[in-house]
Amino acid sequence: MKIVVKFENNSGQTITATFDRATGTVTSDDGRKGTYKREGNVIKISGDQSMTLTSQNPIPDPPTAGFKSPYTSSTGATGTMTILSVG
Repeated sequence: MKIVVKFENNSGQTITATFDRATGTVTSDDGRKGTYKREGNVIKISGDQSMTLTSQNPIPDPPTAGFKSPYTSSTGATGTMTILSVG
């Protein structure tokens, strides 16, 4: 299952990332790659840029397209995450 998520931070930057559940990998549209692990509302990413993202709202399992939630990251960014597609 691949989950495409758009992250819009409060500084006006937008990044789209594809999370592949089968391989545990994530790739962003700006070329960064890594692995991830989801623990409840927390997504831990290790790779080109390691960080932790925390969703304010419970992330559905399985994830559903259209889910939207405020998030904070360990890099100090805040914004809104939106699941664009699940397939």
